[in-house]
Amino acid sequence: MTTNAPEESHRIKALVTRIDDDGAFSELERQSALDLLEHYECWGPYFRLIRRRLNDNKLRKPEDYVKLAKVQNQNLEDVFAAAETSANLVSDQNVSFQDFSETILPQIIDFEDHASEAAILSAVSERFFEVHDRVKCLERLCMLYEKRTHNETQLIRTYEHLLNTDSKNVKALRFFKLIHTQNAEWDEVVQKLRQLLECVTHPQEVFRYAQELAAVYLYQLDAPDQAIQVMEVYCSNSPLDTSTIMFDAFQAMSDLDGCLRVLRQCLVGVNDDVSRATLHYKMAAIQEQKKDFKSAVENYEKSAGLSPTFLDPLEGIISIYTITNDWENLQKWMKKLRAVVKDEKLKVQLNQAIKRVDDGIAHVRQ
Repeated sequence: MTTNAPEESHRIKALVTRIDDDGAFSELERQSALDLLEHYECWGPYFRLIRRRLNDNKLRKPEDYVKLAKVQNQNLEDVFAAAETSANLVSDQNVSFQDFSETILPQIIDFEDHASEAAILSAVSERFFEVHDRVKCLERLCMLYEKRTHNETQLIRTYEHLLNTDSKNVKALRFFKLIHTQNAEWDEVVQKLRQLLECVTHPQEVFRYAQELAAVYLYQLDAPDQAIQVMEVYCSNSPLDTSTIMFDAFQAMSDLDGCLRVLRQCLVGVNDDVSRATLHYKMAAIQEQKKDFKSAVENYEKSAGLSPTFLDPLEGIISIYTITNDWENLQKWMKKLRAVVKDEKLKVQLNQAIKRVDDGIAHVRQ
């Protein structure tokens, strides 16, 4: 202890003696004494005086804990002692997380001292009386470990603690869903997505998680029936495009009628000719596979009419008329294909094929 004024030194010595003798202090005297001892870093008598107050159940106040924690952290650089003092403050004074984080903590730590904040919040997280306060504290801790201190080990432990505290915590469920996805732990991903579907209330989130769950069932677990069930339960009114998953699921189950239903539903929401042509072509290809040649030709024709340069539907029609031995229609559509083909080699091949069909028709008529 060093001072520039002899009277200050004498005053401090007298104050220390008074503290050691357990002398009584008024509130004003006590505050003045603590400020003086802090200024001259007389920590021994400082702690004795402030702890005397903290040991008195009737007299101690939140500001006593705050002053002690501040000195421990900022002056003595002992954040763990400050964390213990803060934990005692929360449990003794029944402080809410909002009051602690907004009013008390800024007095104990320096601005943006995230490491100290994490140490203190970790100590106080279980001392809050209300569950929602503990949840808020743990969520803040998770953010610090993830975004500020980058402590992955503590991040995972804290999220586990958070989920044990609040089994429906969306932030924790999202975190573990991501971790399990990165590790290709698909059964665990399904579990977390199922839990999220039970927790979220906003329709957009329900649709998004349901679609993600259906995709996991279909593409990762080879369970197209489960994917369809999820989509039917949760996504009937979804504004998101679910057609690809539904189509792939029905296709994986060899449910051609299901595939056709999906394509018909897609037609309702499509306006441009190219997209409609593609959908009609896909429908025709499935109907051809089912040997429903009449419906297949109708859809191939619609596809060709919507997109005249789209050659695949013309080839589909030609294939059907070849299979059914409908030579006159085959001749007609081969000529239509020849009219739009630009490849000269293909035109030559078509001319040869058309000639063979012509000769065949002439022979039959004779």
